[in-house]
Amino acid sequence: MKPAAVASLAVLLVLVSAANAQIGEATTFGSKNTFSAFLDYSNDSSHLILGSAEGRKFTELGFQYERRLKFGKHLVWKYTAELRPLIAESDLTVLETVVQTSPPPTKTTVIPPIASVACRPSSGSFSFTNPNTGVLNAGTYDISCGRRWTYVQGLSPLGTRINLFPRKRWQPTGSILAGFLLSAKKIPIDTGGSFNFMFQVGAGVEYFRTSTQSMRLEYVLQHFSNAYTAETNYGVDNGLVKLTYTFGK
Repeated sequence: MKPAAVASLAVLLVLVSAANAQIGEATTFGSKNTFSAFLDYSNDSSHLILGSAEGRKFTELGFQYERRLKFGKHLVWKYTAELRPLIAESDLTVLETVVQTSPPPTKTTVIPPIASVACRPSSGSFSFTNPNTGVLNAGTYDISCGRRWTYVQGLSPLGTRINLFPRKRWQPTGSILAGFLLSAKKIPIDTGGSFNFMFQVGAGVEYFRTSTQSMRLEYVLQHFSNAYTAETNYGVDNGLVKLTYTFGK
């Protein structure tokens, strides 16, 4: 083969190799470092994992950082951390009104609303005789339910995420996160704590608009409680719908 032909073939092989490399890069989605903003919401709480406080609402706006630890043909493993500067948590409150009609005069007592584990609206009457005085005590009571919103901040420095099929635009994903919450008031009840531990387990799907930008939709099971660092420890379990926009570099 002539030297000129050998040189031409070598140049062609280099160009083909470069083209294949570019194609391979184009079909790999995700980045070494990614940054995200997310919004999630839960309209209720129940006993999903360890929680016992009912009817809690939870919504938050936060930011996420992820770093790729391992990349394979079928799987990507990442370190994950989240900062939650804006969280709103809603607790059930109980308001009780007592109207005493006997002994006269009629007296109305309104007990200020307190955060409660659960609330069942009810009303009725009462009547009993004081054994010491023989005086009849009678009247009515009314229990109504309300809500109290509390401002909370959170940090989850310990987390991990796995994405499957990293060469596909649509990727199944799962995550685990652990951290803590700091609240302006004690949650989920008035004898609870302003400091609570939190962990999450989530699963969903991530769609890559480009090789470095994606949108992620997840269902997340979240639990928080004070782990008996306060007077009482009633945990809260929420099922959150979480929407995340991610960009990498």
